[in-house]
Amino acid sequence: MAGKLYLKQYKFISYIKHAPFLLAIGLSFTACTGENIYANLTSESYISAPQEIIEAADWGAAKTFELRIRQNEFRPAIIRLTQGEPYIMLVENRDDITHMLVAEDFFKTIAIRKILSQTLEISDINLIGLHLNPGEIKEIHFIPARDGWFDFEGGHGPGIFATDYIFSPLSLGVIKGMVGSFVVEE
Repeated sequence: MAGKLYLKQYKFISYIKHAPFLLAIGLSFTACTGENIYANLTSESYISAPQEIIEAADWGAAKTFELRIRQNEFRPAIIRLTQGEPYIMLVENRDDITHMLVAEDFFKTIAIRKILSQTLEISDINLIGLHLNPGEIKEIHFIPARDGWFDFEGGHGPGIFATDYIFSPLSLGVIKGMVGSFVVEE
């Protein structure tokens, strides 16, 4: 019994001893959701040759649709798309707090031409999550390259947002069911 008690005390002291180090590591990976989250263009988990897909598309025929965030819900919650067709998705945050649109699995399967907001235009990126301030609208010009059912969720607050990895304990998708799905058909 004394041996087990000593072992428990040693583990506790070890945790306390390493706490500043673990806290520093945690803080280095922690970010507020003040930025969009991008992955490396050369990431193997994303589609290859997105530029070829983008250049081959007829952007004059791109279909536009809206994804609205209101009262911690996505509307519509299910979005149907066709593989190989160009789209312009308008994502609007109608709430009074910031939100994230986290759809990493979906973003890995699309070729993104550009992302537009009121103040900037971004191209040549892979996306993990999209940050939206209250009242903000962002456009994503993209082409789905793979078929499938891809879930997305909303979130806000601090979290770990490293390349190809997202974890937020304050995710509204986890807490309140702020979720939806992209359905890409052939």
